[in-house]
Amino acid sequence: MDLIKTAGTFLFVPATRPDRIEKALATKADVVIIDLEDAVRDEDKVQARQNLASLHPSRSACIRINDETTSHFEDDVALIAVCPWVSAIAIPKVHSASQVERFRHAVKNEVPILALIESAQGIVDLEEIANSGVRRLLFGSADYAAELGAEPNERLFEYPRSRLVVASAAAGLAPPIDGPTLAIHDNDRLSEEARVALMLGMGGKLCIHPKQIAVVDSIFRASWSRKRWAHEVLDAYENCGGGVLIVNGEMVDAPVVARARKILSE
Repeated sequence: MDLIKTAGTFLFVPATRPDRIEKALATKADVVIIDLEDAVRDEDKVQARQNLASLHPSRSACIRINDETTSHFEDDVALIAVCPWVSAIAIPKVHSASQVERFRHAVKNEVPILALIESAQGIVDLEEIANSGVRRLLFGSADYAAELGAEPNERLFEYPRSRLVVASAAAGLAPPIDGPTLAIHDNDRLSEEARVALMLGMGGKLCIHPKQIAVVDSIFRASWSRKRWAHEVLDAYENCGGGVLIVNGEMVDAPVVARARKILSE
């Protein structure tokens, strides 16, 4: 199973805190993103990279590097080569497909790319970015709102979320991941934002605290499970040319196929 494609909870943890990294990996987050960017002060970047170079994590993880306009980009890219446990790289502030291509030329090994869309230009060029070979799109809602000079709110995010969903679907990518809820202790707000994102067609949410994982998971999990089941049923049905068959121990006939198709049309 392609974890990056099916993941719905992405938990950030700062690279400056090795103790927190292992705790994050022990959570039920589908993907842990170890952050070298926003969560790390400039004066701590070197130490953060050293932490990751000597890390022997209990499972694979993603790294968010610094963007190409910073003095840290080349060192971050070099770090990837000595970290065999890296499952993906999150590139921040992606505003063009050429930016993704430049990263591909810079990195020494093939690694799945997650593109963080955090600007108006990134939203404008979404179709090209989605078709640039990235594995998935992530929404950097806080930076997006800051650039627009607007207070973060659900109405403000409807348009970029919808654009992310459409661009992902058109490019054959898994549904995009929504930005984080910054109010760590407000589960009601987290639930509401996650439900709105789900209704718009997004596939999960960035988390900035372990306690957010269960809430996000509870809202998105039923949708993921139903759609995964529907895909399995239809794939098996089409591969055998129709008729009655068994999928994961369940008999599949015309009514079951019709139900699977309905789920995927919702």
